[in-house]
Amino acid sequence: MNCIRFILLIVLCLNNVDGFCSVEQDSSVLIKKLNQAISTQQKINANIALAKFYLSRSLTRASTYVNVAKTIAQKSNNNEALADAYTLEGEINYSLANYDLAKSNYAEALLLFNKEKQQLSIGEAYSGLGKIAYKQDEFDASITHYSEALKIFEKYNYKDGLAAIYINLALLYEDTQNNPQAAEYYNKALNIAKENNDIVAEASCYTNLGNIYCDEEKYELAIEYLETSLKLKRQIGNRKGEGSSLNNLGATYYAMHNEEKALQYFLEAYQIYMDINDIKSSFPSCNNIGAIYYERKEYDKALHYYSKAYNLAEQLGSISKRILCLESLTLLYRDMGDFKKAVDYSVKCWGLKDTLYNKDQAEITTEMQTKFASEKKQKENEILNLKVKSESFIKTIFIIAAGVLGILVFFVFRGLKQKQRVNLALEEKNKIIEEQKKTVENQKHIVEEQNKDITDSIRYAERIQSAILPPDKQWQSLLPQSFVFYKPKDILSGDFYWIEQKGDLVFVAAADCTGHGVPGALISIVNYNLLNKAVLEKDLNDPADILNYVNNQLIVALHQTYQESSVKDGMDISLCVLNTKTLEMNYAGANNPIYIISNNKLTQINADKFPVGAFIEEQIQTFNTKNIQLHKNDLLYLFSDGYADQFGGDKGKKFKYKQLKDILEEINLLPMPEQAKILENSFIEWKGALEQVDDVLVIGIRV
Repeated sequence: MNCIRFILLIVLCLNNVDGFCSVEQDSSVLIKKLNQAISTQQKINANIALAKFYLSRSLTRASTYVNVAKTIAQKSNNNEALADAYTLEGEINYSLANYDLAKSNYAEALLLFNKEKQQLSIGEAYSGLGKIAYKQDEFDASITHYSEALKIFEKYNYKDGLAAIYINLALLYEDTQNNPQAAEYYNKALNIAKENNDIVAEASCYTNLGNIYCDEEKYELAIEYLETSLKLKRQIGNRKGEGSSLNNLGATYYAMHNEEKALQYFLEAYQIYMDINDIKSSFPSCNNIGAIYYERKEYDKALHYYSKAYNLAEQLGSISKRILCLESLTLLYRDMGDFKKAVDYSVKCWGLKDTLYNKDQAEITTEMQTKFASEKKQKENEILNLKVKSESFIKTIFIIAAGVLGILVFFVFRGLKQKQRVNLALEEKNKIIEEQKKTVENQKHIVEEQNKDITDSIRYAERIQSAILPPDKQWQSLLPQSFVFYKPKDILSGDFYWIEQKGDLVFVAAADCTGHGVPGALISIVNYNLLNKAVLEKDLNDPADILNYVNNQLIVALHQTYQESSVKDGMDISLCVLNTKTLEMNYAGANNPIYIISNNKLTQINADKFPVGAFIEEQIQTFNTKNIQLHKNDLLYLFSDGYADQFGGDKGKKFKYKQLKDILEEINLLPMPEQAKILENSFIEWKGALEQVDDVLVIGIRV
């Protein structure tokens, strides 16, 4: 979908401690119950109810009532009530983005619920831990927690909890580019929301499904779902949600090249956001309107909305949004023929980019300079104070001498002695300053030497790592029509490519080990050697057998157990075994799929959804082989996640696999070296001035 200039807002569904069916209660009724509470249990229940009431209104007040409930529960040894309080406290910290504290709260609640054998509450605690792990990008842990909650909710047919879990699992799969699985879970949640007559959850499910169908270019279905979502949000008076649905409809129509309808929806969304004074949400709509007017060459209107968007970005204090607006204004003034303003905005834009990307380095440099200047100023002040004291004393001597002529000689002599002591003190201070200056310079020299030693060591390690990778000559002799685009993030890499031959069989792999830099390189060498051992020493030919062998050996080599599996010293890999005579190919993968293009049609072959070196429920996982019959001139692509995960473009978003597929489909008829060059140029252009986030590896093979 060619929506590079547009921002598509996705509404995430609610998942609070009461699921989707919170009952609104008037605060005055709840406060009255609190005032009338006599027993300990009544006081706890009243405080818990008020905390839940204020959870979506005032986190400060909610926290106050939770703390009171927790204190009473602790004093009365009421574990069940204490667990409820910890759960609510976890929800508050989650809303405040205090994820480590929230994780601790849910863990405490889980421990207490287990003691009391409160099954549904145990499921809620697991659900809370799952959404925190998701926020911290710990997807494996998130799925594990959600799976535990799902077992409990399904056992007891707890529909509210099931709806929340389905939506959270859908978000997980959507984030990992598994749209079919995400759509399946959204539909399950939608069915429960309809049964419960929960319009809020129903509207959110329709919105997210509409966004998925738009991403998959199923535009008619996307519009149907988004319009249903819009109708429901209008029904419940959700103005912000209404604006979000309108904005999503605008993006969908733009993807369909219906600029007129897209503009209509963007304008409606922008007006709603301005009416409710939601500056953050109004920015993308305003910028989208300006972009459409720009493409339609209605430059005056484009200038109006681009300028408004820039003002909104300034109010938000967002440098990246200001950069986006300045880039748009630069192009606009260029096309309007006002080259002076175009240059002015371009200079201003690059100035902000320097500010954004050099911020960390500037802060470090400023801190060092400030510290040095502070120490220097302190020493100068000490010297100045001594000088002032000296001059003051001499003036005093002369005043006394004028009044007491008889003891002039005594005081002059005394003054000279004092001056000598001051001068000696000044000399001593100067020596100290000089010595400290030398110490600082020596320390700087030591740091520079250490940095050089470390860099030299890493450079040497790079030569070692490069030496184990297949030489270009060997690669081209085995796969003459192929390319390898390999771009490590740092000097050393956690990605590696591998090739071997036995008779008519060619073994080829693209692997991504845990991390990048030095840690990733160490794991990559271990895995590279294990692949060689599996094929050359153990004489394994089936890719699943090879990965199962590496999986077992890696766990042994790293002394890793199920309880320690959170270390995640593993590897994502695509491994293919190609028979060069029959063109039959066997494939096995850990997380990383492969793409096959035949007759200009791209097909994705999915991998097993766990890494090499992984446990699930105390069991070492087993990989599966998939058999594919290739034909002459078919193309095979293997890759790590670094290319798709790179941030860049006009809005600093991820490249994503959808764009990668589009590029490969466009260039598949070109010679392989030209394909590699286009991939490299596209990556560099997308990344722009942003930092490379991960190692990048793409392998292309024409059979």
